Amino acid sequence: MYGLGVNRLGVTNTSGFVPSTLFASGEEGAWYDPSDFSSMFQNSDGTGAPAVNGPIGYIADKSGNGNHAIQATSAKRPTLRQAGSLYYLEFFGAQGLATSAIDFTGTNEMTVVSGAHKDIDATVVVAELSPHVGQNDGAFRLASVVTDAWRYTSKGTITINSSTPADYAPPSTNVLTGITDIDGDVNKIRVDGVEKASSTSDQGNGPLGNWTLNVGARNNATSLFLDGRIYGLVVRGAESSAAEIASTEAYMAAKTGVTL
Repeated sequence: MYGLGVNRLGVTNTSGFVPSTLFASGEEGAWYDPSDFSSMFQNSDGTGAPAVNGPIGYIADKSGNGNHAIQATSAKRPTLRQAGSLYYLEFFGAQGLATSAIDFTGTNEMTVVSGAHKDIDATVVVAELSPHVGQNDGAFRLASVVTDAWRYTSKGTITINSSTPADYAPPSTNVLTGITDIDGDVNKIRVDGVEKASSTSDQGNGPLGNWTLNVGARNNATSLFLDGRIYGLVVRGAESSAAEIASTEAYMAAKTGVTL
């Protein structure tokens, strides 16, 4: 699709880019790929082969950092779906995945890229570092917000938001990128390869924190539930270069079925 090869074993684009290269210098973070069946299990203990239309209780971190995302409660597990050559995790109701604490205290910078789809106009989480970005220092949140917008929130000791225009009424499928530099007061959100909003307001002091990463909901699936899909997610404890962002967005677009 779109000149890029995708299959259920996680084969990437023809340019040869794979998100694991973003972590080659020891950057902390995570990479989740629902098209790679070898990285997923039905149960949170890493048992039970995945199947389309079945639950996913464990998705391995392919960054090499070991930050696997799990859900111990069976009713809170998302469902693996297939649409043509595309694979995604479908979240509906009180469902979500979470990691153990990830230590980002060695950095003030963050880049988050996801292929995501929303079915409702509401404030719902795609990914959030910490149980609650507004209450915890050194955190971020990539989310849908009312009305018809996407938002990236980051925080050193002061919470800053960048919200897109109201151009994304559900159902909306997009490649989302959030960029943080706490010391440089950088907060940006990009949608489908284009910067849509940014803020240079004071974010206070870093570094980022040692928090759990939540996927598809806040605080291990207790609120702000995503009614939608996640086709992939890359969370990198660094401010990626323009070339790295472009490569990651192109990779995620192929996984999501979005044309940049």
